[in-house]
Amino acid sequence: MRFRLKPKSFLDSSRLDWQFESFAWLLRNTGGFSKFAETALVLPTEEFFPDRGLKGHAGVSALFRRARQHAGMEDWPCTVEAAGEEPRVAPDGADHIPVVTYQRGSLEPIALVAHFAREFARFLVGTFDEPPPGGETARESALELTAVFLGFGLFMANSSARQVRYQLSEGELAHALAMFCLLGKKPADSADTHLNPHLRKHVRLAARDLAQHEVRFHRLRSLPAVEMAERTLPTAAH
Repeated sequence: MRFRLKPKSFLDSSRLDWQFESFAWLLRNTGGFSKFAETALVLPTEEFFPDRGLKGHAGVSALFRRARQHAGMEDWPCTVEAAGEEPRVAPDGADHIPVVTYQRGSLEPIALVAHFAREFARFLVGTFDEPPPGGETARESALELTAVFLGFGLFMANSSARQVRYQLSEGELAHALAMFCLLGKKPADSADTHLNPHLRKHVRLAARDLAQHEVRFHRLRSLPAVEMAERTLPTAAH
């Protein structure tokens, strides 16, 4: 008799469950699977970032605008500026335009786009009435997973080795990228050409493990979206 061996689990059960619960939380609060299905896997190519040859702040601003567009948040008022020597103090009140800052010496495009994606995730999640799975202690991890959900999983995974502040590990981000692809019915190797080599293996192993969870993916695709009033966006700068 020949037996089919069950694939070795890529994540332990608690972290696997948290990622499924987090994807469900995001789907409920962003319009459901039909909306998610429109989300592209953003790649570091001219198709997604055609503004070539720009240097300094102009180049950063172009990356910011393109990333905001790919996040589906081009109508959300926010801006980007270089960080000053003193920490920036956000003004009081709900009607100010959020400002995303970056360090002048940190102009590596992959890391910048990952940074912007996390900030867009922060703005988006801030409009949810429902807390993230795991509560406030898991908020930063949920923001990183939200950046993957918005289509920036490749940027998050590729930059994770240099980002000691990330809550999710390289493996967890690779797993989330595999979940993004499988949930959206995209090939799991869609990002391979641009992924760091060792991450390709992580995504492949994660996808192999996730293939046995099709019932859970089906449930995600069937989740009803939360009915929400139109979000009020900030309109005035201070």
